[in-house]
Amino acid sequence: MKVSEYDPSKNVPDLSGKVILVTGGTAGIGKELLVHLVTHNPSHLFFTGRNSLAAASVISALHNLSATVPVTFLECDLGRVSTVQSAVSKFLSTFSSPDSSQTPRLDVLVCNAGIMAVPSAVTSDGHEIQFGTNFFGHAALIHLLLPTLLQTAATPGSDVRLLMATSQGYGLHPRGGILFDTLHTQQKERNTWVKYGQAKLAAVLWAREMNRRYPQIRTVSVHPGVINTALVGNLSRVNRAIVYGTNLFSMISPQEGAYNLAWCATANRETLEGGAYYEPVGNKTKLRRDGMNDELAGKLWEWTEKELDKFGIKGQDSQEATV
Repeated sequence: MKVSEYDPSKNVPDLSGKVILVTGGTAGIGKELLVHLVTHNPSHLFFTGRNSLAAASVISALHNLSATVPVTFLECDLGRVSTVQSAVSKFLSTFSSPDSSQTPRLDVLVCNAGIMAVPSAVTSDGHEIQFGTNFFGHAALIHLLLPTLLQTAATPGSDVRLLMATSQGYGLHPRGGILFDTLHTQQKERNTWVKYGQAKLAAVLWAREMNRRYPQIRTVSVHPGVINTALVGNLSRVNRAIVYGTNLFSMISPQEGAYNLAWCATANRETLEGGAYYEPVGNKTKLRRDGMNDELAGKLWEWTEKELDKFGIKGQDSQEATV
């Protein structure tokens, strides 16, 4: 459907009993997604970010909309795996607190946080900064939360989903898709948009591979649209001009930018195809270039498992889908 046809106040169903975690929830579309969800009675909303002051403001705004929904901030820098591990520990500890009667569960994980077209650099953990922040940090988060996701999926009547935020920009990826041999460098020889495309391609491929290995978790990749947020405003003058010049009449607001994520997180499960790529709002769209390269997706999985092992994060026994 068109963006103008979607209304989260009407289209998002009752979310009673659901625990939802959104990365990058202190600003932009992550914050707006929380706003769209909180008034539909989820059991608990969690969100990550790096700015605790901004997080406090978000929690206050959400409590003004619904005073009864618990909201918890998990401080996390996706470019530093140690903080991802700390965030997951805090998430799990919430369910073991004296005032909690719940066993750990997670119904929807929205991997939304990211950066775009930034200057060449590496993360604190030594990965090319866009790949490390947009993809690898999320891969660490998913692996650490996978036991909880699977445990939730095994409960009767469950509907567990994983959303990988990506972009039409995945098509800007370099020839070969992902340059594994140089992911521990700044990849200075590559244009910043090519490196952005590489990271966003990884999100698309991860959704396909997760869906293949864990079909009980409905995993999709989601393009929110071209949105006028700080992600664009903080770009260099040249890169801002590229974004505005190529999307002048199609840019949408942060509120609208959260619509496709809200749809993928809450629409009837039967309307959502695992491993697929969705553009606003709820429109399954054919992938191009290496977007459907399942051999590359398998290679990405193997590279990621080996890389996560360096941080003491072990892979799970996968349950392969029958092909």
